[in-house]
Amino acid sequence: MANLSAGVLGGIRIPTPDYNEQTAIAHFLDHETAKIDALIAEQEKLIQLLAEKRQATLSHAVTRGLDPAAPMKDSGVAWLGEVPAHWEVRRIKSLIHSIEQGWSPQCENFPVSSVDEWGVLKVGCVNGGIFRADENKKLPPELQPVQHYALKKNDVLVSRANTRELVGSAAVVPEDFSNLMLCDKLYRLRLIENLCSADFIAAYLGTGVARSQIELGASGASSSMLNIGQSVILDLLMPLPSQQEQEKIIAFITEKTAALDGLYAEAERAIALLKERRAALIAAAVTGQIDVRQAVAA
Repeated sequence: MANLSAGVLGGIRIPTPDYNEQTAIAHFLDHETAKIDALIAEQEKLIQLLAEKRQATLSHAVTRGLDPAAPMKDSGVAWLGEVPAHWEVRRIKSLIHSIEQGWSPQCENFPVSSVDEWGVLKVGCVNGGIFRADENKKLPPELQPVQHYALKKNDVLVSRANTRELVGSAAVVPEDFSNLMLCDKLYRLRLIENLCSADFIAAYLGTGVARSQIELGASGASSSMLNIGQSVILDLLMPLPSQQEQEKIIAFITEKTAALDGLYAEAERAIALLKERRAALIAAAVTGQIDVRQAVAA
């Protein structure tokens, strides 16, 4: 915990114009930073709209399919509503070989730097529905790794403990990571081959209908850390098309969300540039690098 003493703060020397010029600088900055802040707010609103569009695209494709003319049927589940007539509705436990959680020993506060080092995943590795291998902590050399917990391609990881917004987040491991281990705050699902794809079930767990049920099943004394038991995931009902249709849906989602994610990244870059511009403008004005008197008078 860094700290700043009153003596250090009081001893800082600053350039001080006369009072009228100080007032002019303040008025100038109020006017100019308000314009920048408005642009930032517009980009933040765009990011929110893109996130909502992404969620809607994913949810509709995974629960309604891609054919708008397909006959529908009542799923028999009030919170799920109608699903395509040729789809099944199955509990997740009927689609998997196994579910397990890993091990969380005391680790270093930094990730592994090579494949020769063992690391333990952090729960945030699945946030946002994307697997992030760099979200890990290095296993101390005096501890022996548990190789059974090493990650395999198509493992579906689900956060067991997190905030209400993030508990139950799911992502697919895209390749083998023989030096990264499952932690005890993550569930690992291994699916029955040729029945349900890892990408499809992870996408479904990110839909609004699935998340509503996960949040209802979460428990905990504090909203900053909720838990879900295995039964919350195992007993969750989901609509299930054929594997061929699953692949088409995932291809569609990948294409559409890639475009939205590109716009999202552009908006984040714009916000970063605007914040840099704001900081630079303030620094230039209060250090006399620009003369604001005429700008204020105008």
